[in-house]
Amino acid sequence: MPVVDLSTLPPLERAEKSLLFQPLTLGSMTVKHRIALAPLTRNRGKPSSAVKGTWYPWQIQEDYYVQRATDGGMLISEAFPVSLQAAGKGMVNVPGIWTQEQKDAWKPIVKNVKKAGAVFVAQLFHGGRAAGHGLERAVSSSATRVENTLGGGPGDVPDEMTLDDIKRTIGDYVQSAKNAIEAGFDGVEIHGGNGYLPDQFLHSNINKRTDAYGGSIENRNRFVLELCDAVASAIGPDKFGLRLAPYGFFNETRGESRTEQWKALCEALAPKGYAYIHFMEARYDEVLSEKTKLYQLGKEMSSDFDVSGLPTIAPFREVLGGVGGTPVIVAGGYDTENCWDTVDSGRADMIAFGRYFTSNPDLVYRIKNGKPLVKYIRPLFYVFPEDRYHEGYTDFANHEDNLVTPEDKALYDEHSKRGIVIAKPGWQLSQDGVQLGEIYV
Repeated sequence: MPVVDLSTLPPLERAEKSLLFQPLTLGSMTVKHRIALAPLTRNRGKPSSAVKGTWYPWQIQEDYYVQRATDGGMLISEAFPVSLQAAGKGMVNVPGIWTQEQKDAWKPIVKNVKKAGAVFVAQLFHGGRAAGHGLERAVSSSATRVENTLGGGPGDVPDEMTLDDIKRTIGDYVQSAKNAIEAGFDGVEIHGGNGYLPDQFLHSNINKRTDAYGGSIENRNRFVLELCDAVASAIGPDKFGLRLAPYGFFNETRGESRTEQWKALCEALAPKGYAYIHFMEARYDEVLSEKTKLYQLGKEMSSDFDVSGLPTIAPFREVLGGVGGTPVIVAGGYDTENCWDTVDSGRADMIAFGRYFTSNPDLVYRIKNGKPLVKYIRPLFYVFPEDRYHEGYTDFANHEDNLVTPEDKALYDEHSKRGIVIAKPGWQLSQDGVQLGEIYV
């Protein structure tokens, strides 16, 4: 029987035949389609008057997530810092879940997202050296700093974590994971990529330890595996996921032997029975040009490469059991076309969309029905005109007809002509805690 090229079919017929719109079980969670909202930091939290240097979610987060919730869809939250140290001085306006105030604020949001029929997963985060010295000193696998930060110049030199620091930090993750489940989240994902704390143990250019947590591939994996075991034991392995970025360069992750490092990690993860592993693909990178990225990848590691010249997650997919093994979610550079074959070919089980989900709250509808996408507004990802939290966040319209509505077009034009939104950070430590600078156009 000849194989049908699904790309030649009308949109709804393609959706009917494609795995992209078929159910999938991820541990204790079952989805009805395989398009997920990727975790996206958006910096729209409210400052707490109870705990210095913390932020909590409010109505606008509820609006944002409910807009993107679909029956049987999956949403992964923005990254929640697990402590003051995890947030450092860089996670301004980012709500966490380690305080009672934060946990209580998330409860009604989670309730209404689940009322819309969606599965909701909380992502947990620790910035490590990337967080910088905030109300508490930054820590990392070793005392190696980021030499060229996005803000320009070198970052703070972190303290090398002691064994007690490691134990305490794992405890912070565990408590936040418990809080997330108590708040109603269906699962918990640890952010293990982008040069944040878990990644700082995996990369040989950052991790210079000579004890059980550094030196060899096995030792560099140890912190991540112990962290995963502790969190999974606390909430159940079937509610646990891990996000990895084997080919990322963000926050100066320049480790060598990447395929070997992450393959060994995935071999250790495979028998754990976790809900899923979430990979950021090589095509996605926040800081390097395509030319520079290809040069670095070629110089620093060996791997399987795809037709684009970029390494693939195939070696990791294989050791995780392939189709029928630990479910694999992928993110990075996906659009309305390349998402289909990735799932139908078995390269991954699910696609997480980030940037296009910011400007298309009904992204699932648009993909299923072959509707055009509204371009995202990058300058409004992390900052916004003063007190206008909704701009570029909750004010994108749904696509109801075959064409983008005049309202959609007018809204997009309004955002676009503003140009670049300028953020004047200005936040600094004071006796009153963290002060925020002005954000203005």
